[in-house]
Amino acid sequence: MSVIKIKVPASTSNLGPGFDTLSLALDWYNEFVFKITKEGLKITQSNSNKLPEDRTNLVYKSFCEVFKKLKKIPPGIDLDINCQIPLAAGLGSSATAIVSGLLAANTLLENALTKSEILSLATKLEGHPDNCAAAIYGGLTISVSQDEKVSVSQFPWPKELLVIVLIPDFELPTRISRELLPSKVSYGDATFNVSRTAYLLSSLLNKDWEGLKIGFQDRLHQPFRKDLVPGMQEVLNEALKQGACGATLSGAGPTLVAFVNDKSKAEAIGKAMTERWSEFKVQSTYKVLNVAIDGVKVENLVIK
Repeated sequence: MSVIKIKVPASTSNLGPGFDTLSLALDWYNEFVFKITKEGLKITQSNSNKLPEDRTNLVYKSFCEVFKKLKKIPPGIDLDINCQIPLAAGLGSSATAIVSGLLAANTLLENALTKSEILSLATKLEGHPDNCAAAIYGGLTISVSQDEKVSVSQFPWPKELLVIVLIPDFELPTRISRELLPSKVSYGDATFNVSRTAYLLSSLLNKDWEGLKIGFQDRLHQPFRKDLVPGMQEVLNEALKQGACGATLSGAGPTLVAFVNDKSKAEAIGKAMTERWSEFKVQSTYKVLNVAIDGVKVENLVIK
């Protein structure tokens, strides 16, 4: 019997100005175990009771997508999901589901699809490439979609720059958060974000920690999403006040992330952010994470 074990990292996307383009893989994983059977589907989940356990499950749908593309019939699977990353939090949980399903199927089919083709399929299922790109490639990724192809560039991340992830006690589905975004933006706001994205990458490359405070700024999505996240700007400001190099909304939210180059300050910044958020009647927890440089991990076993 074939058993495929897959660990897919969480990710924080946008990083302020890089809307649907920048994403960063985090050292925090969902784990998936696929036991290949002759037929049928059985799904179990731990650390969650919210995932569907039928053919509508996103992991299974993604698994079948590879077989569909290659015009093959999928086998049965017993799927176990260890869900460590919170759902609807802006931390790429859906990307972990999609990537795990696609790579499990591709592993069974002797890697018939390239990594680039897997990402294109993932983007089709997710609707945007950023989280899936970080989950597959690891580190900081820059994604560009053109027609049905997605090009990815990996950008060096300073190893001393840690990520404080602040998770509130409520969910915010991406669909709802996206509905608030305007269909058109001004030249001024577009220029603001283009300049900040370029400045962010330059500051990361040169380890200009003060420059990051400018680079993480945004006008294209955070101003429109702040009403869905009470106290968002005040908590981000608190992170900067306490010594963070930058702080942003993670993806579509509601999770917030702050970046710190001094490990000794990380816990104090995380605690200060939770205390500030509690003033807006939002309870939260925080984690201090490294960046996952290597991305998804696949282990293929044959059990006799």
